[in-house]
Amino acid sequence: MQRGTLLREGRYRSIRDMLDRLSRLKPDAPILQELNEKEEKVTWTARALKEEVMCLGEGLLAAGLQGAHIAIVSGNCCRYILADLCVSNGVGVVTPIDANAPADLLALLLNKCDATALFCDPVTLPKVRSVREACPSLKTLILLSGQAEDVLTYDELLEKGRSVGENGPYHTMTPDPDAPAKILFTSGTTGINKGVVLTGANLTANMNNCQDVVEAWEDHNVSMSVLPMHHSAEINTHIMTRIGCGRLTCICPDVRRMMPSLKIFQPSTITVVPMIAQAFYKSIWAGARKNGKAEKLAKGIRLANLLRKFGFEISHKLFPEVFAPFGGHLKMIICGGAMVNPVVVKGMADLGIRIENGYGITECGPLISMNADPRKEHLSVGKPCPNLETRIDQPDENGVGELCVRGRNVSSGYYKDPEATALVFDPDGWFHTGDMARIAADGRIFLMGRLKNTIVLSNGKNVNPEELENLIETRLEYVDECVVYPARLEKGDQEFIVAGLYISDESRRADRSAVAADVAALNATLSSYKRLEYVELPATDYPKNAMRKILRKGLPTVISEGALEIV
Repeated sequence: MQRGTLLREGRYRSIRDMLDRLSRLKPDAPILQELNEKEEKVTWTARALKEEVMCLGEGLLAAGLQGAHIAIVSGNCCRYILADLCVSNGVGVVTPIDANAPADLLALLLNKCDATALFCDPVTLPKVRSVREACPSLKTLILLSGQAEDVLTYDELLEKGRSVGENGPYHTMTPDPDAPAKILFTSGTTGINKGVVLTGANLTANMNNCQDVVEAWEDHNVSMSVLPMHHSAEINTHIMTRIGCGRLTCICPDVRRMMPSLKIFQPSTITVVPMIAQAFYKSIWAGARKNGKAEKLAKGIRLANLLRKFGFEISHKLFPEVFAPFGGHLKMIICGGAMVNPVVVKGMADLGIRIENGYGITECGPLISMNADPRKEHLSVGKPCPNLETRIDQPDENGVGELCVRGRNVSSGYYKDPEATALVFDPDGWFHTGDMARIAADGRIFLMGRLKNTIVLSNGKNVNPEELENLIETRLEYVDECVVYPARLEKGDQEFIVAGLYISDESRRADRSAVAADVAALNATLSSYKRLEYVELPATDYPKNAMRKILRKGLPTVISEGALEIV
């Protein structure tokens, strides 16, 4: 299929326009796929996808849910995507919520988004029922699969919608593109969750932007979805872009089943967070060393890089044992959610797996930029999407300041939170991302770290912890997780730079003098004000959110007695 087939009528004007065009022009194209209870593949074609979305819409309207705020609290599945598409394109406002949220947080978020109905799966149903009394507006529960007492089911709504037919109100309506369509809660890694309001126009603009910068149009392109669907990067950017390109996306129910699912679906593309990409890279080299093949792998990489200069790509033939755990066909990893270690980007490219480093934020739909050519340059997050404007607010002498973004994909604010909205959305339409960055002369964006994570020293110097974390991950391969933060001694007020290093290998963790020596050697390469002064060695890994980001909120403010002092 050529790109022009689906876009011959111009760029998509709405998500409905995309579904209509896809079902007309490529009705039999496989679009979504998942495994049923018997581990058999179940596929939705373009025609089946649109028909089910439309019938579900009619069923929801017949159930009296026109204009309702409807949450989704479920594990990843194809029906999650269909419910999201249906509600956000004419029924009301959809709010995906983390299925793993504890009950008290779930109740808080349901009340904040004014949810009157909710889709859930059999696993999350008991927790949803437990919070109903704390959510007085929540009247209707809809079970995505199976049956239960006192709840509607997806199948019942679908059957009702089919009986209404193509002349029903959902089929014939034209949704207002500027009306709220989705509320997405920010991750709350350092503060309270805020509800980002996205309109139909925002969602469409984000999809169009993604199609401009992500290589999803090529033939025989199969992707696998593994990230939680309540996050904007997964449905809005990954899945919606691929649907709009008429490409197949296979759904992995959760990250715990990622490796076996890779072998079943054999994708060429997967979207993950940097922590997972780094784990892939480390496991490849750990396996090579364990099997005594590290030198052979290094020689193979040198040969592959030489042949690439002449236009030959032989990685999959040269390293079959490397690709086998990933299904044998993996060519591209799209990363988002945080900065990617440049060593990992280059190392995976040497192995024949390109990492496209996307940068985005929920308030922007979320995609802002994409580095789609990491072989040439892997330190930036690429240039902004063609229809976005960017600028640096209050740049310092090095051109580093807060990145601001403006465009059709950018939200207009937070749900029922004018104070928070006024802090980051200015009257001219610029959104202040909270990310420190510089913009090169050719437009490439170089991230320097989160503004709110910046460590301000007593001498006025600023330290970006993400920069130090990348260095640690690069130099200390035995470190599984690291987080850099400020903390003080128990009897003192001065703050010091602390590195929390989680090392799963107990013998490595126990060799404290070796860890201290390695950190001291790393310090010798840094400016004096950036040097790590204490190291904590926790016995367990750090708490994380659903996108596998370490929760900085709650990190120690006092250095423990057992911390290593680096001299």
